[in-house]
Amino acid sequence: MKVLLGSPLSGVQGGISRWTEHIIGYYKGNCADSLDLQLLDMGRSQFVNINMPTWKRFYKAFVDYCEIIKEFKKTLKSDKYDLLHLASSASISLIKDYLMVQIAKKHGVKTVVQYHFGRIPYLKIANNWEWKLLVKVIRMADRVVVIDKASYEALISCGFNNISLLPNPVAPVVCDIVEKNKDIVREPMTILFTGHVVKTKGIYELLEACKNLKDIKLKIVGHITDDIRKSIIEQYGTPDWFDICGEMPYESVIKEMMRCDVFVLPTYTEGFPNVILESMASGCAIVSTPVGAIPQMLEGDENGKYGILVPPQDMEKLQTALERVLSDESLKSELRSNAIRRVNERYNIASVWNQMVKIWETL
Repeated sequence: MKVLLGSPLSGVQGGISRWTEHIIGYYKGNCADSLDLQLLDMGRSQFVNINMPTWKRFYKAFVDYCEIIKEFKKTLKSDKYDLLHLASSASISLIKDYLMVQIAKKHGVKTVVQYHFGRIPYLKIANNWEWKLLVKVIRMADRVVVIDKASYEALISCGFNNISLLPNPVAPVVCDIVEKNKDIVREPMTILFTGHVVKTKGIYELLEACKNLKDIKLKIVGHITDDIRKSIIEQYGTPDWFDICGEMPYESVIKEMMRCDVFVLPTYTEGFPNVILESMASGCAIVSTPVGAIPQMLEGDENGKYGILVPPQDMEKLQTALERVLSDESLKSELRSNAIRRVNERYNIASVWNQMVKIWETL
């Protein structure tokens, strides 16, 4: 079987590009003799977020997607593939998904579209342009893969019979980094956030919550635009209790996870966030929100076994949860050991890879 994986790898780094790196790495190290997997790198050249004006997002998408589709057509002409596996985050990229699935079908290529986002139940209720375009893609594709249970159930309830549920894997490199750096010591009262530093990741609620905590250090790691950085400094100044660290090499991010007292992701919306898997593998005590696949990953609530969950955009409950975890050494120890055990049992990459190959083989 010859599979073309259409997924971002280069360009601005995000959750899907990390997933791509992990999948390609596992394939090369373990499966190259039994399967032919080629990558069509669909990395975006510029960072795009929902805070941008709609016209600007569409313009940037149009420029990038024209190049991607041009390269896709050239790839299909130069070689024969049995299957196209597209990794997508929906929104504007649904236009690209629709066109690529249509082109693949004209060339007799089977199609799998995997959606790495957790807003499908909300789109179904909204019944907006994004939902209608998503439905068109689902009807055209041979198989659609989602990464959280709520999305799977929302689509099944609409009568679709070509839906599969597949979690993201934890990257083997994370486990390697953790194994090689067991001498790293936790820094008491240190709170770590990693990810794109944007409003919808809950960054402002986090800053408000931490502003009221005593003797803490908040480290903010990840891509941040000049506008967001300026906004934070204008609102909070440059106090000693937080550092805006910006982007870091991957290994350094994992080491920061191993150092922190608590990892926090107060996000508004997610798919299947790699940072939760990475923080679990790094043995973090986690505070997050019940969106996307996070409730499945942590099976959490305010008294969670694998992590503590609080409602998104609720600064007071976020502050209370952080205070509780920071002050309770027994709770932190339990959350850390439970998270490590769970990620190793449920989200190892060999298991996820085998499930993905089975989906391909059924088409």
